[in-house]
Amino acid sequence: MRTKAPGAGGRCGMTSDMIPLIVIGLIYFYQNWFFFRYAEAILLKPVKRRWIALAFFLNYTLFTLCSVLQLHLVVNWLLIFTLLLIEILCFFRCPLSDGFILALFSMIIGLALNILLRCLLAAAFDLPLASFDNNSMDAGNLKRYPVGLGFLAAGLYFQIARRYDAHMDNPRVVFKDPARRRFLIQLSLAIYLYLVLNLLIYTQPGNLLVLKLWGVKSCVFSLLGLYLAVRYAARISRLGQYRALNSQVLAALEHQREEALELSRIASTDPLTGCPNRQMAEAATAGWLETGTPFCLCFADLNGLKLVNDTQGHEMGDRYLLTVVQTLQSACRQDADQLFRYGGDEFLLLFRDLTPAIAASRMDRVNRSLRARSHMPGHPFAMSVSFGLAQSGEGESPDALIQTADKRMYHDKENTERNKNGRRP
Repeated sequence: MRTKAPGAGGRCGMTSDMIPLIVIGLIYFYQNWFFFRYAEAILLKPVKRRWIALAFFLNYTLFTLCSVLQLHLVVNWLLIFTLLLIEILCFFRCPLSDGFILALFSMIIGLALNILLRCLLAAAFDLPLASFDNNSMDAGNLKRYPVGLGFLAAGLYFQIARRYDAHMDNPRVVFKDPARRRFLIQLSLAIYLYLVLNLLIYTQPGNLLVLKLWGVKSCVFSLLGLYLAVRYAARISRLGQYRALNSQVLAALEHQREEALELSRIASTDPLTGCPNRQMAEAATAGWLETGTPFCLCFADLNGLKLVNDTQGHEMGDRYLLTVVQTLQSACRQDADQLFRYGGDEFLLLFRDLTPAIAASRMDRVNRSLRARSHMPGHPFAMSVSFGLAQSGEGESPDALIQTADKRMYHDKENTERNKNGRRP
């Protein structure tokens, strides 16, 4: 009869105890690895692989230590959450709020799956929940089975989630929105604490099916609540982004409109005098003719501008032009008459509802004002304008009307020259 060697039973028992620990360790490494890869994809920050291995070593050491010390399950999960949060902050150098959310994600998914599988196994095999409590050293304790399956399910979730950008984009959007991030932290923390409190059902004696079903319900609602919270927060964040983008687009459109108006103003305005240019004069005249607005058109030309430019320089010539513009503007009624620079030394005025006689009297006042300022400090030259008038009914087109006033202006200029040089016999 073969006798058993001394210590053989002890070694066999030790080996049988080590196998579940190694298997769970491998499963936990799988879950830990893909959680940190999941965090990489959300935060868009790479982490060194040796740090992930270090995190597994630390987390599994804490997990094993908690099992050996047989601490309460609530204490276990709070300790694991704290360590995971520290690791995320150290590895990713991310804000506390981002690390807090990621740690809560891991804890909620891991804890919910763990409780769910414990309750399902207890219900399926008609076992009391106390068989899955934290007294892992007891001979009849079955905690390692739901724990291993829970880690495996969590690892599968993080691996699959990481592959789908559409799913990953939800947390990414939320992390960029401080308000929604605070909302997600508050709701996730409430879900996590709710799950931790559900661990208390393992302390209840007996084999009540209602407690097991309660545990299943709590886990399903927690996972669904987390999913809906992320979806809701992401949708609100996107709406906020769309509103901000819409505001930017509207601001850009308004800026473009203002630029277009400014360019149009620049293109239609004489840069020296600020008066609308020839194109605007012809368009305004055509518009008044089309609408049947009665008006008197005045075509004015500066006398002696070329002489001033040639003898005293263009700076004095520009001063002459600006002085004439200022004086002509004083002859125009606001919101009724219009002044345009038609050419180099030519100006066009539109007097609404005025007869040529009244318009001529205004232009005479303009000349009296210019002559009064002539040969004064700042204006060492003679200033005056020649002008011709045409009533709106004298022409059917802007060109015809302007040509009529232009001819009369030249007659006035010739008369001015004759008066200046003395009448010929």
